[in-house]
Amino acid sequence: MILTENLWFRYGEKDILKGVDFKAEKGVVTVLMGKNGAGKTTLLEHFNGLLRPYEGYVSVDGERLKYDRKSLLKVRRKVFYVFQNPDDQILSPTVWQEVAFGPKNLGIDGEELEKVVREALEAVGLNGYERRLCSTLSGGEKRRLTIASALAMNTEYVIMDEPSANVDGYGFDMIVELVRMLKKEGKGVVISTHDLDLAKAVGDKFYFMESGRIVWEGERLSWNMARKLGIRTFPCGRIVLSSFPEDGFDFVGVVGDGEKGKDVVEKAILRAIEGNKVLLICEDGCMQDVAKVVMRYPVEVEVRGGKDGKVHKN
Repeated sequence: MILTENLWFRYGEKDILKGVDFKAEKGVVTVLMGKNGAGKTTLLEHFNGLLRPYEGYVSVDGERLKYDRKSLLKVRRKVFYVFQNPDDQILSPTVWQEVAFGPKNLGIDGEELEKVVREALEAVGLNGYERRLCSTLSGGEKRRLTIASALAMNTEYVIMDEPSANVDGYGFDMIVELVRMLKKEGKGVVISTHDLDLAKAVGDKFYFMESGRIVWEGERLSWNMARKLGIRTFPCGRIVLSSFPEDGFDFVGVVGDGEKGKDVVEKAILRAIEGNKVLLICEDGCMQDVAKVVMRYPVEVEVRGGKDGKVHKN
């Protein structure tokens, strides 16, 4: 676990972090959100000792960070930081050399090194780029290269600062799959992002920063909550889940069992994404399962009734 307690940091006389308590666990994707200048990057740069607080502390797996060279090398073998700007991270001339740099410093060489580099590049879609000069890569390719370097290091935690910035749809999908793969492998992933779609696609735990403080945390980030926190969102429709029919909807579907039920849910999601008001009628026993599915998409969701008889909004 990466843990901060009462973390304070300042540039000159200005406090950037103001008593931040934060926790990121292995096997969990923790998403940090907030406006520009909120302190997100400054917080992330404490996790592997790039910055040192003037008050409070950071611990990794129960061990407080120390800032001598030996201790920093130790923590950076556990915590890999992917910079927001790839040019701040890429140091080697060629793609192969860049990905091999970290593993070589860990004593990996020969056929094992070749295997590690090859698998990392394949994972990010850069196989065949081994001899390319890093300076000739596009911005999206450089970002994928930095993630390949993280995969090659095989650290226990991966910190990503705005990983989906300036990437196309293909790049976005690849980042989502890579994050899910890291989680499946039991690694702790921390992501700073302005991208609500990315946060919803991969996040398990959410923090929101404002003016150097954590002002909200939770395990479910909804579109309504995003708007309240000032996160940029786009217009979306609405899905109401109910156990009985109601009037005033653009589309009404009845959720049954099996593939037919899945088809109804998919149609309802598409209609809602288009901006329509949708009613899905389902039994109490399956209502929460349906809610979990539709809440992954950019639509407002309201659950009316259910086992507890209450109204829930996402």
